[in-house]
Amino acid sequence: MASDPQKRGRARALVSSALLPLSLAGFLTVTLWLNTHIRGEEQFAYLAQSFLHGDLAFQQMPGSWGDTSPNHGQHYWPLGPFPAVVLMPFELVAGTFGAFFYQGYVQPLFVFTVLFIVYCIARVAGYGVEDAAYLALGFGFATAFLGVAVWPWAWYFSQVIACLLVFAAIAEMITRRRPWVLGVLFALVLATRATAALGVLWCIAEILWIRDTWRKKLGSLVAIGLPILVMAALLMIYNHARFGDPFDPGYAEQIIPLNTAENRALGIFSLRHIPRNLYVLLLQAPNPVPRRPSALALTFPYVVANPAGMSLWVTSPCFLYLLGLRHRDRTSRLLWLTSFLIAVPLLLYYGVGGRQFGYRYALDFLPFLYYLLLRNYRQQRGDLTAGFKAVVLGSAVWNLYLFAGNFILKVGG
Repeated sequence: MASDPQKRGRARALVSSALLPLSLAGFLTVTLWLNTHIRGEEQFAYLAQSFLHGDLAFQQMPGSWGDTSPNHGQHYWPLGPFPAVVLMPFELVAGTFGAFFYQGYVQPLFVFTVLFIVYCIARVAGYGVEDAAYLALGFGFATAFLGVAVWPWAWYFSQVIACLLVFAAIAEMITRRRPWVLGVLFALVLATRATAALGVLWCIAEILWIRDTWRKKLGSLVAIGLPILVMAALLMIYNHARFGDPFDPGYAEQIIPLNTAENRALGIFSLRHIPRNLYVLLLQAPNPVPRRPSALALTFPYVVANPAGMSLWVTSPCFLYLLGLRHRDRTSRLLWLTSFLIAVPLLLYYGVGGRQFGYRYALDFLPFLYYLLLRNYRQQRGDLTAGFKAVVLGSAVWNLYLFAGNFILKVGG
C-alpha cells in the first residue's frame, strides 16, 4: 500500500497536470480575444501603409498625432521601424481587398511564438515537458509581458516583437551559436527596441571568453557585428531623411502630455530620472478602489493595475527565486551584467512607460534574467517544485485580476 506522502505527491501531480493545460488555454484565449477586438493606436499599421507608398511620414492621422514627431508639416513615428516592416506584407494583401490589417490580427501569433521559444529554451536547459510549459506560461503571463501580450497598441506590439527576437537570440546562443544568426537577430532588435539590442554584449563576451584562436574569434565578431552595423547605418539614413540628423530618431520632437514634456525638459536622458524609474520598477503598488473618492474602505475589485506602472515584485514574484540561487559562474555574471547595462539607459530615460501593466520597459532585459532564472534553478535545484509552479499560476491569475480590474470599474462606472 502506498504511503500517505506518496499519495499526496501523486495528488499534487494530478492537480498540476490538470491546471496547466486549463491555465494555458484560458490565458491564450484571453490573448486571442483581446487582440482581435481591441482597436486604436495602430501607428505601425499606418506606417506600414506609408512605407508601401514610398513615404516615411504618416499619410493619414493614426487616430491622433499624440506621440508622433512633427517636422516640416509631416508627422513621423520615433519608435524603431521594424514592426512596420513586418506588417507591410499583411497591409499589402489587405489593401488589395480594400481592407485594413490591424496589429492585433498578427500579435497573438508573435505571443504564441514567444511562449514556444521559452518552452524550447527550458527543454534545452534540461526541464521536462510539463516544467517547460510552466516556464513558458510564467514568462507569458506571470510577468509584465502579460500587458503587452493581450493589448495590441503600437508600443506593446513593438515590445512583443523585441521579446520574440531576444528569446530567439538566447535560444541560438545555447544551441548552435551561429554568429551571423545572432548578428541578424540583434540587428532586427536594434530596429525595434534599441536598448534591448545591448543584449548582444552577452554574446560577444561569451565568444571572446571561449578557448579558440583569435582568427576564429575575430571572424565570429565580424559575423555578429556586420549586420548590426549595416542596420545602424540604415537607421541613420532613415533618421536623416526624416529630421536632417542621422542621430535624431525624433524623441526630442515627440508630441507628449504637458507633465511628461516638463520631465523631458530635464533631459531625454538624465540622472534626475533615475529615482522615479527605480520607484516604478521596485516599489510602485497597484491602485486601491475606494467606495467613494475620500473613503478609506475599499470596494470590489479592491485593487486594480496602476497604469503608471507597478513593481517587478508585484507582477513577477518568480524573480525572487533569483535571490536564493548562486550566480558565480561566468555565464551567470555576464547575464547579470548584460541586464544591468540594458537597464541603465532605461533608468536614465525621462519616460516611465505610461499606460502600461507593470514596468514594461523592463521587458528589454527580463528575457536575460528569465533565462538566468530557469538555467540556474535547473542546475542547482532540478525540477520545478510545487511551490514554484504555484507561484507561477498564482502570479498569472493575480496579474489577470489586476489587469481586468480596470475593465470592471469602467463597466460598473
